[in-house]
Parts: sequence; structure tokens; C-alpha cells
Amino acid sequence: MNKKAVFGTAAVLLVAGYGAATWYLGERAHSAYQEAVADISKLAGAEALVSQQYTKGFWSSQAQLVLQWTPPVSEEGEEEDGDASAATAQPIRITLENTVRHGPLAGWRLAAAVIETRLGAVEGVSDSMRQAFAKVSAPTVTTVRRFTGSHDIALAWPAGEIGDGGSLVRWQPLAYQMNLNSDRSRLSGHFAWPDFAVDLLHNEAEDDDVPAAAAAEAPATRFAMAFQGMKGDFDMELQDGLWLLAPGHAKGTLGKVTATRTAAAGAAPQPLVALQDLSYGTTISRSGTQLGVVGALRGTGSIGTVALESLEVNETVSRIDVDAVKLLQTALVAAYRADQETALVATEAPWGEALAQAAPKFVAALPAYAVKLSAKMDGEQGELEYGLEIKNAPNADEIAAGGWGPALLKSSALHANLRLPKAWLPRLAQAAGQKAPKPEDIDAMVGMAQAQGFVKQEAAHLTSALRVEGGKTVLNGKEIALPFGRH
Repeated sequence: MNKKAVFGTAAVLLVAGYGAATWYLGERAHSAYQEAVADISKLAGAEALVSQQYTKGFWSSQAQLVLQWTPPVSEEGEEEDGDASAATAQPIRITLENTVRHGPLAGWRLAAAVIETRLGAVEGVSDSMRQAFAKVSAPTVTTVRRFTGSHDIALAWPAGEIGDGGSLVRWQPLAYQMNLNSDRSRLSGHFAWPDFAVDLLHNEAEDDDVPAAAAAEAPATRFAMAFQGMKGDFDMELQDGLWLLAPGHAKGTLGKVTATRTAAAGAAPQPLVALQDLSYGTTISRSGTQLGVVGALRGTGSIGTVALESLEVNETVSRIDVDAVKLLQTALVAAYRADQETALVATEAPWGEALAQAAPKFVAALPAYAVKLSAKMDGEQGELEYGLEIKNAPNADEIAAGGWGPALLKSSALHANLRLPKAWLPRLAQAAGQKAPKPEDIDAMVGMAQAQGFVKQEAAHLTSALRVEGGKTVLNGKEIALPFGRH
């Protein structure tokens, strides 16, 4: 056989082999797609999946999903119709268009398949909603199925804004890069969101509890919040059916967070929060049948007119029952699927039973919650700690006698500890809009608070410790009677 024949035969075999691989991977892609649709139907409910189509092709296939969701009836809609039963919520239908490119060079990538998901038609929304979302582009999702069975997922949401009257929400492009391993037990990735801002206009005339005459004279108030330079990484284990509190960790940074309030048109914005160089971290761990959450936030900036050299918040939640979390997940999914007419009535809603089963399991695990805030100002550091812990689970008789609330208070322990630099008092008074008190006035106020047992003075700091447990309230080591506990 001459060389031309050899090369020709090799080329035919290569093309045939590539074609066979493409056909085989196309079949695998179709099978994996059907599994994903089954998962969506299982999570959202069979009624949410209106229809699906899958048109096979040799190099690529086209798939379409039509999903339906019925939003709750708004109070405004009920009032306009004059009858809650007449204000029937209209279902919203969303069409998802999928292009599935088959391997082994799917979409010019070495992969079993590449799926590009785009938002198609949206039906059932009002004209006002369409107008509000006129400057919003739908996110796109690109999923790369590797030969190993793992998936690389990229979500991109272009910049946009949502406007409704005097309020506005706007953002810069959001990007997620994620990886789901072959057995779907671990999801990891990172995200970046350069800017997200909310500008809300509140008019007291819209509040039901404000008299019409007062509301007419009250100026509209504008609140504005902005988050800049958000970046983060995450890695979580999707095992044992947990997704609401999946074990794992997340960390990230925020360049700047600001919040302002403007009392009237033309007035200068009043600063509420201006923090920068923030870093955060959260870890969810599992030990047997319990979960624990530890979170931390650090940064610098100002709160109101108080400039802080540093700010740190540490939060801990201990002994969260795993089965209770699963029941809460069940309740959330059931609430999503529920008939909107009964969704707000726990005794009638299908998720009410799951919540009723979850509550005693949460309590029986004896959960605890604790927070520690520390800040540094003018070279002095202050601290505030508080927390709540269930010491023992209330029995059925205690619950029947007064309900869950009183029973939990009786079986719980609450604590709060404050350590405040005395030098902060003039600054805090000024931040509250008051004139800075003289040193002798401060000494008089501190002396009075000490005499009444509210605070103790330790060198340059004022301290206070409160503990409520077993029906007793102890302040700075002495039991006191609370006013609301007297008959």
C-alpha cells in the first residue's frame, strides 16, 4: 500500500472515529441533560415544569425548557379588585433555551459537552414590570461537562438597572466561575461583582399608620446603599441532602460599603455607614448530627459621624441539628410549591407540618448563638459581647402552659458584656447630636451609674455584665428585679 493510501485510510479512520465519538458523547449529553431536568422537576415540583423539548443534532442539539411560577397576590392587587378571591395571581412562564455542543471538541474545547443556557421568552408579567426591567439583560450560563464527569460552570450577568418610580437598583457585571465534581458532592468557585447600588425613595404618604395630613407635609426620604469591589471564594460539600447549610467555607473582600439618608430634596445626604477594606470569612462544619457556623468580618471606616480605626465582628452558632435543617429545607420547598392562597397560613400550608417537626429538634440540640463586636477609636478599643443559649429543652407541660416563647425564656441563658473606654463618651454624645459634656459632668454621670449598679469603672474603661438565666437577672454580680417582671 502506497503512502497516499495509508494517509487516506488514516484520515478516514480519524474522521470516522471522531464522528463516532461525537455521536456517543451526544447520547451521553442527552442522558445527562435528562437527569438535570429530572433534578429540576424534583426540586421545583412537577407542576413547575410546563414542557420540555430536545432536538438531537450530530454536532449540536437544541433544548428548551418552559418553567412556571405563580407569584403571591399583592395587597395592592386585592384592594384594587375589592375582593381577595378576585385578585388571582397570574402565572409567570419562563423559557430557557439551551444549545448543547457535543465533544470531543465541543465548542472548540476539549470536553464531553458544552451547554449554553439563555433566557428566552417571559410571559405573564405586567407592562409596568417590563418597563422597570427594560434595562436588564438576562444572565447566561455556560456549562462544560468534562470527560471525568465534573462540570465547570460560568455565570455572567451583564450590567443593568431596575427602576420603579423614584427608586433605582443598578449593578456592574457579575461573574461566577464554579466547579461541580463528578459525583456532585462538592461545589467550589469564586465570584466578582465590581459594584451594586440601591437607591430607595420612601414617601410617608404611602404608610397606612401615618395620618393623611401629616403625610402630605412630610418630605420624601431617600436611602442609598452601595457595595463596591466584592470578590469571594467558596468551597462546600453537597452531601447528605444538605444545601441550606452545606458544610464548607467562604471568604472574600469588599472594597467599600456606604449607606446614606437624605431627608429632603436638595438636602445634603446624611452618612449612616462608610466602611472600607472589609474582609469576611465563614466556615460551616459538621460533627455527627450537628452543624456549627463561625463567621468573621473585619474592616475600617465610620458609622454615622464616628470614625473607627478598626471594626471587627465575630459570630458563632453552635449545635444546629442536621435533621432539623433538612426539615426546614423541606418546608421551604413546600412553601415554594404551595397554593398562594394558603401559603401564609401555617396551619393550612403543606409546609406547616415540617416546621412543627423541626422546632423541637432544633431546641433539643441546645443551640447557642454568640456575637462579639470590637472597635478601635482614638487609640482606645471597646468591646460588646452578647449571646443566647438554650440550656435545657422545655417539656410538653411547660410548652402547653404558656407556649414556646415563655418556655424557651425559662430554659435559656442570655448574657451581655460591655467594655467601653470612658474617653469615648464625649464623642458618642456628639454623634447623637448632643453637645459634648464637660469632664466634671461626665464624672457625675458615671458616678450616678456606678451608684445604681449599672456600670463599674476599671481604670480608663466602663464595664457592665448582664446575665438572665433561670428566671433570675444578674447585673454586675447582683441580682435585680426587672420592671416588666413585677405584678
